[in-house]
Amino acid sequence: MKLTPLLAHTIVFDNLLYTSLNLSQAVYCNSTNWDCLTCSPQNIVETTYEAYGEKALLGYNNQLNTLFASFRGTSNIQNWIDDIQIEHHCIDKTNNICVEAGFYKLYEELSPFIFDEINKLSQKYKTNQLLLSGHSMGSTIASLFAYNLSKINYNITIITFGSPRVGNYEFVQDFCSTNITSLRITHYHDIVPHLPQYRLNYHHIPSEIWFNENNTDYKICNDSNLEERGECSNSCYPFSCTSTSDHLKYLNITFGSDGNC
Repeated sequence: MKLTPLLAHTIVFDNLLYTSLNLSQAVYCNSTNWDCLTCSPQNIVETTYEAYGEKALLGYNNQLNTLFASFRGTSNIQNWIDDIQIEHHCIDKTNNICVEAGFYKLYEELSPFIFDEINKLSQKYKTNQLLLSGHSMGSTIASLFAYNLSKINYNITIITFGSPRVGNYEFVQDFCSTNITSLRITHYHDIVPHLPQYRLNYHHIPSEIWFNENNTDYKICNDSNLEERGECSNSCYPFSCTSTSDHLKYLNITFGSDGNC
């Protein structure tokens, strides 16, 4: 896995970061004319796909010359927290590579259409560059697509916001053996990055960028050894990682259908 070469105090100006941020919120919006607050004109939406309780935007960014796919998070965060499964589903039993069962079930339901659409877009725009993004549960779906699409010759960057843990240590280890460029953005005491729990053998995909309460400063976290650092999101563990409001606010964008639409 490659780490995005971001220098201190330049991350907020990174085009990939803001493109991902805007798409991750835009997918929540019902904008038939692509005129929401985060609907950037550089993002040409070719397909809006809504099925199985999930929604995805797929298209092409003409400024970055990359395809994109962004996945919507849950519409009711508290219900999602209450209903989250903890069961592992092993996608490679020989190597004990396992992910959260509910996330994988949704990925499997979406994958035939999404794979086909991305392949069509790749042929249309003649590029294998792909930017994947999502907020909340959408982050997990984006992560599973990144993991599987990286095996069929796509050059993938994934940037997620408030992602839960997706799979076990072996899954993350295998994810890191790919050429995926990955950033996982977290915000202060956001509850969701602490689910499912670490003690249940769930681990985070690197590399974490942790923003403070007011989104005015951040830390580039040293998690390349797959350990969650105590000075980043995990600094609020075990008693203060409880905020749903921090989960809905990233870099001054409010997520959700009631957010910046």
